[in-house]
Amino acid sequence: MVEFLKIREKVWYEGIVSVLAGEQPYFTPLGFQLVNGVVKLKVYSSAKTSSLLTTYPEAVLNITDDPYLFFLSTFKEHTGGIPKDEVEFINGYPVLRKAYGYVMMKRRKFSPQGEVLLFDYNIEKIMDNPLHRGNIEPYSRCRAFLIEMIIYASKIRDVSIKEGAGDLLNRFEKSLDYSYEIVIKTCMDQAELGIANKLKEMVSGWLRK
Repeated sequence: MVEFLKIREKVWYEGIVSVLAGEQPYFTPLGFQLVNGVVKLKVYSSAKTSSLLTTYPEAVLNITDDPYLFFLSTFKEHTGGIPKDEVEFINGYPVLRKAYGYVMMKRRKFSPQGEVLLFDYNIEKIMDNPLHRGNIEPYSRCRAFLIEMIIYASKIRDVSIKEGAGDLLNRFEKSLDYSYEIVIKTCMDQAELGIANKLKEMVSGWLRK
C-alpha cells in the first residue's frame, strides 16, 4: 500500500467514485469504508449510481477534500458535472486530475439491503498523485463543513420529493444550517463561500415545492 494514502480500517470516509460508463466518465460522491482490506460502499438502489456500479465492475475511489469537486459531481443538473479538463485517464480508468490519490477497484459482489445496495470491492492498486505529493493542506473546518453542507443538501433534495418526510427534512435542514454557520465563520475564499450560498439557495427552492 502506498504510504502517502493512509486509509484506516472501519473508518467512514467520503470520496468521489468514478466509472467509465460506456465511453463516458461518471463521477459521484460516496461514503466508503475499508473492512478487512475490502472497500465497502452503500448506494440507494433507486439511484443512477447503483445501476452503473452493477453494470460496470471496475471503479475508482478518488481521494479528495476539494468541496468544488464534491459540489460539481453531486449536483450535476445544476453544475454540468466535472469539466473535461478536470478529468484524466490512468490505465483506462477515469480519474480526477486534482485528486490526492486513487484507489483502483474491482467489484467483488453486491447485495440488496432495504433501500440500498451494498457493494464490496477488491483493491487492485492504490496510487498517489505526484502533483500533490507533500503538498496536502492541513485539516480545515471550512472544507470539512462545506462538504457536510453538500451531503445534507443532497439528502434534502432526495427526501423533499417523498410524502411524510417533514421530521427528517427538519433534521437535515438543521444540520445544513449548523454547517453553514461554521463555513461562514471559517472560509475566507470567495469561491467556497459562493458554493455555500448556492447550496442554501438550492435547498430553499426544494423546500418550497
